[in-house]
Amino acid sequence: MNRVWIIVAILLPWVATLADQPGLAAASSDRAYYVSMRDGVRIAMNVYFPGGREPVRRSPAVLIQTRYGRAGLGSWQRTRRWLDDGVVVAVIDTRGSTASFGTRVTEFAPEEIADVDDVVKHLVSQSWSDGRVFVAGQSYSADAADLATSRPIPEIVGGVIHESEFDVYAHLIAPGGVMNRGFLAEWGAVTRNMDLGRGGFDLNGPARDCRVRVTDCAALYPVLQPVDDDRDFTQLRAALAGKQRWLPEDLLNVSFRDDKGHNGYGLFDMSPAGALEGVRRKGAPVQYWGSWMDGGTAESVLARYRTLPTVPMEVWITANDHNNFRNADPFSPDVSDPRPSLTIQLDLQSRFVRDVLAGRPLQRQIHYYVLGADEFRTTTAWPVPDAKPFTFHFASKGRMAERPENSATDGYDVDASLGTGQKTRWSTQIGIPPAYQDRREIDRRLLAYDSDPVSTATEIVGTPVVTLVMTSSTDDPAVFTYLEDIAPDGRVTYLTEGIFRAIHRRPASATALPYDQGPAAHSFWRRDAELVSPGETFTLEFPMMPTAALLRPGHRLRLAIAGADADWFTVYSQGKPGRFDVRVGAEGSKLTVPVRPWR
Repeated sequence: MNRVWIIVAILLPWVATLADQPGLAAASSDRAYYVSMRDGVRIAMNVYFPGGREPVRRSPAVLIQTRYGRAGLGSWQRTRRWLDDGVVVAVIDTRGSTASFGTRVTEFAPEEIADVDDVVKHLVSQSWSDGRVFVAGQSYSADAADLATSRPIPEIVGGVIHESEFDVYAHLIAPGGVMNRGFLAEWGAVTRNMDLGRGGFDLNGPARDCRVRVTDCAALYPVLQPVDDDRDFTQLRAALAGKQRWLPEDLLNVSFRDDKGHNGYGLFDMSPAGALEGVRRKGAPVQYWGSWMDGGTAESVLARYRTLPTVPMEVWITANDHNNFRNADPFSPDVSDPRPSLTIQLDLQSRFVRDVLAGRPLQRQIHYYVLGADEFRTTTAWPVPDAKPFTFHFASKGRMAERPENSATDGYDVDASLGTGQKTRWSTQIGIPPAYQDRREIDRRLLAYDSDPVSTATEIVGTPVVTLVMTSSTDDPAVFTYLEDIAPDGRVTYLTEGIFRAIHRRPASATALPYDQGPAAHSFWRRDAELVSPGETFTLEFPMMPTAALLRPGHRLRLAIAGADADWFTVYSQGKPGRFDVRVGAEGSKLTVPVRPWR
């Protein structure tokens, strides 16, 4: 299947549900109409009532803000559960996207973020409303919901947030300061087509353009849905005609967290982390989901939890894909059922909403899945208090030792063509679930260091930190590191990874950062950049993505090092492959892993 079509299929998880139900498009919501914002821009809204009828008794509402087309979300499993629980669901096409009016020169422009105030005021003014609104969503809608919890409006009483990017720069678009070009280019192109009312999602089908041919408009459902009183698509086409839409190229020049793209906006501008003070002041309780195997969503959850100790949060970190529909634990490649199951996920959602509506106090907790153990554990603090840092020192002959040994240097000729493949933690963000296989063959082309086998079962839980003392033959290298489990039979299983562009290596003071970034933090600000002088020794200390995994007796840890992931990320140093010389032994490179005995 073409990758672009997969993107659409995953961003619209209800498409398959609707495809075989003729006529449902005309009745995909109980009401569909435009709501005017404070500046006159009209936002398209669907409203779904429990049982399909306006409630007699006053009811709470859930608001979902989407940029992928609101049609059909009434058939989404999470929405159906809210309706079954007696909650009204409202879904809007955000400003400048799909059927809504307005321009879209960036994602999450200030005007779009502020629209939630007007939308919520409209909802609570309805005769069926009891004056309370939850915000909810997955992926983009999760970011929108997270931002909504920063707004100073009392009617928003809580949120259910799945797979958010708390810091869009660090957790999705430029982890470690390395541009995630594959995601930005493909996602940007697909959503641009959506916003401008164009077809072409199925590359084997006809190109369509609702702005040019009215006959194409109906065929672009469910991405485009007219409101109830727009049977001839006049209003929909008027909304599309006025669009200004950003280009993926607008952001590809961004190197630093404080850079602005060609559209005048930066990545941190659209991040929930940029609205931190509002989130803290409001203190809305949230159920917040992430995954060890889904981009940077686990670190998003943990960064929010660490930074906002007074905000009520119930956290679930899984090993599922971006939709939370498929298990992606690399130790169980043949097990696709999500953990927890979808039924349990929906039960947890319902219980959380009931508790908040009833005014019950929410205990701050993190429930996290352990890779290779197929079970969840619970903690109230992060980092986990009894997890202790254990340091492995790089040694000669590709080993990691508990104590530093004699100094030496290992050379590695960077292969700029290497990648992690099409089914990774980065692919799931655009619709291809992670499916990590045995990595022993790819590791033959990397610089790898192995520990001795462990004698007792050990839990890795937290953020590993890599320290590389090295030289580079190029002036702008990026380093990709992979933490792996080696079984006694030789199978190599992916655990997590760390990505870092060397120009960002200056350490940062925690008090100077916009939020708690955890260990080995860097500002990624332009003023802190340090160029690399080819051939001169420098030190990189950077965090890997957090993880939790069971290391069984007889298994070893491996840290594998590359200089590129050509499948997803920009190759720097003008595309030159270059060479790394890594110092090992005394005052050399090391890996620090938080561990505790497995009980």
